[in-house]
Amino acid sequence: MAASPFNPARRLWLALSLLALVIIVAASGANATDDATPSKIYMPLVRVEPGPPQFEFTPLVDLGDLTITDIASAGDERLFVATREGIVRIVYPDGRVAAEPFMNVRHLVQLGADGNQNDFEQGFLGLAFHPDYPANPNLYFAHTTPRTVTLTRATVSATDPNKVNPQSFQPLLLEYKPEKDENGNLSAVHNAGDLTFGPDGYLYIPFGDGGPDPYDPWGVPGDPNNHAQRRDTLFGSVLRIDVNPTRGAPADCDIAGRYSIPRDNPWMGDDGCDELWMKGLRNPWRIAIDSLNGDMYLADVGEWQREEINYWPGNAGGGANFGWHCYEGTFNYAASHEDTFPEMLEACGQNTEYVPPVYEYSHSTGGCSVIGGVVYRHLKYPTLYGRYFFADWCTGQLWTMVRQGNQWRVDPAGDTVLLISTFGEDSSGGLYAGGYLDGTVYKVSVR
Repeated sequence: MAASPFNPARRLWLALSLLALVIIVAASGANATDDATPSKIYMPLVRVEPGPPQFEFTPLVDLGDLTITDIASAGDERLFVATREGIVRIVYPDGRVAAEPFMNVRHLVQLGADGNQNDFEQGFLGLAFHPDYPANPNLYFAHTTPRTVTLTRATVSATDPNKVNPQSFQPLLLEYKPEKDENGNLSAVHNAGDLTFGPDGYLYIPFGDGGPDPYDPWGVPGDPNNHAQRRDTLFGSVLRIDVNPTRGAPADCDIAGRYSIPRDNPWMGDDGCDELWMKGLRNPWRIAIDSLNGDMYLADVGEWQREEINYWPGNAGGGANFGWHCYEGTFNYAASHEDTFPEMLEACGQNTEYVPPVYEYSHSTGGCSVIGGVVYRHLKYPTLYGRYFFADWCTGQLWTMVRQGNQWRVDPAGDTVLLISTFGEDSSGGLYAGGYLDGTVYKVSVR
């Protein structure tokens, strides 16, 4: 048989294959270990998610036996701490207090229209600086007078940024409180009065239903005038106004020329008040607007059954009706009075769509008055970012809540013995709380 012809390529492939086999065997021997030597063990990386945020309170400053009703920021390090009596003081994050008050409006603020012993819902209610401050030096505050709930504008002094110009006070709008008996005595309660500018630059103003409290002394259920379901009154609602008096539509139900009305308010041109943005509220003492998206959270104080958190998306427009006095939370308030006041039930539920709360809790757990906080959008406390928080005035309990898809997650955030009356935040993400009748500003930390 003839010999195979010479094939150099084939020999080259055989040589390379043998060389590769030698390298593999050598490497195996080099990496071999004695049976007595333990092998390396690689553990999987496990990430532990942090738990829900928890609050801690540290006294910052004591202003005396007063009730703190608001803690506002002007976008700098100063905190503007308002007391019910009508004094606003400047407090710094290190606890220093300016020697003189920023503003003293005790001559404008009414306490004790229903007797000095029953004035805890009256006085200085809320404070907000113009969103363009200091370029625009105006600020706004809500307060009670002998007969009204009033929104007043003031201007910071041109020569001293730590003082209000005492000649600048000008009322923008007001609503007369209802009588509570045949003697003409006025209801003292359900005034709300928090003030918040939204990302749209408009001012949002919650009004309570004006009272009186049930069975005080008419012997009728809460909101006997049905203010919260009517659109011809400012009571029981949230208003949305433009503090620029010429940019929007003219004022409708209040002082002409002092403010204007955004032209996309939901009930423009009907028989009611164009200022209204939403209805069906009892006493939304504190509200919060998410600075990121304009979502609104309303902590509406209940009567005898429920405390509730209402929510309305920032892109949904106005026109929501949260149900009071037809409903207290999800409790059918009108039906519970059907035997004694059947006209209430007859007036409720007729072609009206009510927006239920996204969270509520019963008075059977000891709570009695929800105190709303803010939606946190700073980086100082990462676990709190995007969450809304609130407390109960009677129990001192705290919660945070956040939307996850179509569900709301609500987590306990602490338990104090404090009678918390309000919350606030500074420009750098620091959180604060005010106390009822103890005059203490607390620094709130998150762990």
